[in-house]
Parts: sequence; C-alpha cells; structure tokens
Amino acid sequence: MTITIQHTQETLCRAHVYALAGSAGVNLEIKREFDYGVDGTFNPVIIRGNRRVESGFPLDFQAKATVNWELQNGVIVYDLETKNYNDIVSRGPAQTTMILILLCLPRARETWHEIEAQSTTLRHCCYWTFLSGEVTSNEYTKRIEIPASQFLTPEKLNALLAAERIRRQTQYS
Repeated sequence: MTITIQHTQETLCRAHVYALAGSAGVNLEIKREFDYGVDGTFNPVIIRGNRRVESGFPLDFQAKATVNWELQNGVIVYDLETKNYNDIVSRGPAQTTMILILLCLPRARETWHEIEAQSTTLRHCCYWTFLSGEVTSNEYTKRIEIPASQFLTPEKLNALLAAERIRRQTQYS
C-alpha cells in the first residue's frame, strides 16, 4: 500500500521548501500540532553577540503542489481552493505576512523525482505570490495568476524576509 498522490505531492513540496530554506540559511518550521491554514514559517537567523538567534521577523506560508496548472503568456494559472485563498487574503497589515508557495509538478509522475549517483533532481520549481483582495464567496476555487518570473530561490526568500522585517519595523516607527 502506498500513500496517496496528494501526500506524495505534499512531501515533494516540503522537500523543495526544506532545500530552499537550507540554501538560504533560514530556520524552517513546518510541523504544527494542528493545521489552521498555515503550513509553515520561515524564521531568519541573526547573530547576537556570539549566538545565533531567530530575528523575530518571520514569514508564514501556505504550500500547495499540483499538476493542475498552466503556463499562459508568462503567467502560472492555478485554481486555488476557496478556503485557502480566504485564509491568505483575510490577514490584516498588522499580522505576519503569508505567501502562497505553489510547486508546479510535471504531469508525468515518474519525472517528479529522479535519482542518479551524482544528483537528485526535483522537477519543476516552486512559485510564490502575495495574495490580496477581498474574501471570495466562490463555492470551490478562486483562480489565481502568478508571474512565471516569481519562482522561489534562496536569494528571493531572503529578499522576502528582509522586506517583511522592514514592513514590520516601519509599522512602529
């Protein structure tokens, strides 16, 4: 008996996120006791004196993995479940920012993860976006668009964390 396709996709998405966080030098929290719309948190680490500590300026995320996406005119098009969309857009400006991370897998399952003696390859990449707007009353999904240029790299993750720190600090200036 094997795990479900959805759990396989979720596991591969976590693998991407772990690799990104490790490469970016960021502490990652994924395991929560209960799931209330946040899949994880990136916590930047700073050096205070001779110790490494979390900065206190985290960035939350919700992560999705799917084969049901399309690239149209330089934009990733995806139908996000309404409940997930609403979880993200309902955050106010005083709250920690939450981004959506979308792993766009190839349709052929056998190509999702390839292993050779010299390399391990996770196919395709994760895209990120901020979602804003009004809570939707759509019954099932809300179509979102992510510019294809917004693939998540370690450098981009660090830039997003720096922007979150500045955003939070300016609220109290």
